[in-house]
Amino acid sequence: MSLIENEQVKLLAANIDRASSAFIIAGFVTPVVALSYQFPTSPPVTIWAVAFSLIWLVVEIGLHLAARRVLRRLKA
Repeated sequence: MSLIENEQVKLLAANIDRASSAFIIAGFVTPVVALSYQFPTSPPVTIWAVAFSLIWLVVEIGLHLAARRVLRRLKA
């Protein structure tokens, strides 16, 4: 694998990991912070709201693991 291909693999992994960061901020951290500060616009705590946030968290973990798997394609 050439240096160019290695850089392309690293770029792909970095982009996937940034997407995973966006998922955890948008879907998990933001609702938790809104609930902890009791903002008037925060959604009510229901089983669906918790499940929705947990789904975002699981997707984030999946994207992060996908980025790690992409990095395994790097060659010395």
